[in-house]
Amino acid sequence: MDNEKLLEIRNALATLPILQERMEKLCKRIKEAESEVSSLLHKYESESRDVERMKKESLSATILRLIGKYESKLDKEVQEQIKAKMEYDKACDRVKELYAERDELRSRIDALNRDKRIYEAELRRREQEIQKDTNSNIYKEYRRLEEEAAMLRRQLAETDEAIRAAQRVRSTAESAMRHLESAEGWATYDVWAKGGFLSHMAKYNHIDNAEYEFNRLHSQLRDLHKELSDVNFSGTVELKGIDSLTRTVDFWFDNIFTDLSVRSRIRENIEELRSLTGKIANIIYRLERNKSGIYIQIKENESKKNDLIIMG
Repeated sequence: MDNEKLLEIRNALATLPILQERMEKLCKRIKEAESEVSSLLHKYESESRDVERMKKESLSATILRLIGKYESKLDKEVQEQIKAKMEYDKACDRVKELYAERDELRSRIDALNRDKRIYEAELRRREQEIQKDTNSNIYKEYRRLEEEAAMLRRQLAETDEAIRAAQRVRSTAESAMRHLESAEGWATYDVWAKGGFLSHMAKYNHIDNAEYEFNRLHSQLRDLHKELSDVNFSGTVELKGIDSLTRTVDFWFDNIFTDLSVRSRIRENIEELRSLTGKIANIIYRLERNKSGIYIQIKENESKKNDLIIMG
């Protein structure tokens, strides 16, 4: 295959993702249209039954005819049936139109997928030819691009791991915050209502659960710091206050009868957690942005490699 034909196929393949996205949206529209057809068919059948019922109800028909209302009543029922039939037919025609559009789009996608297989096979063949001549400048540039691609893929994997680690921290912090907010509610109840044993137990049950989450959070933050260092994450925010959080239960139990102090400490740690989740959200946003940048670099690298393979 000559270079001109290969470039022509590559340019055509640029439309494949667009067509695939259009197909996905079209299938959703077809599903909605089919649902509408089913609904209108039910309505049409209901209206048809109304007309048939009018014809069979002899006593009612006789009464209506005697008072001069039969024809107008029947006309109304028939008109409703005709309207329902027209709406149903219109919806059916719309579905047929969407089916035709889907078939045409599928044909274009299938043709492009065939071209894609031909294109990729030709690239592999040319790639093998380049690798045979290890002393050529083309081969050296090809190896450089391959090494760059491997480095970018490694960065992408490490960034994904960092994002997952940050998401775990956020999830645990939010869980701890929910337990503390529940504990705060019971602490407030103790302050104003002088709750007894049951309210104390409810409050400290949530505190126990919060302590469990704090311990998990402490471990997860260490993992997050490691993952962030692996991706050379610059400007990492300081995640303070968690060491003190893991010791709050000791304070709370030492001051079990000082409800105001307990509530105050709970609120302080809720604010610390709220601040932490905000910082983690910012880290995730920046990591996602870095990930998008790596994807762009990978595509650019792939494009350069393909240009090298095609043009030589």
